[in-house]
Amino acid sequence: MTDDDPVLARLAALPMASLDPERSQRIRTAALRALRPRALHPAWAMLVAGSTLCYLVCSLWFTLNLF
Repeated sequence: MTDDDPVLARLAALPMASLDPERSQRIRTAALRALRPRALHPAWAMLVAGSTLCYLVCSLWFTLNLF
């Protein structure tokens, strides 16, 4: 595959560069920090809970009016 494509052949010919442990640890720490879930603001939690409760009450009201 690298014989047909000159770009891949040149990439394969590049020497392997090893990362120093300190830089590798900094990259790993930054990646884990980016993946950590952020705290949800209480107003958003109340909005979600309120809209869910409103949906459930409206669906119950609609269902009871069918009979």
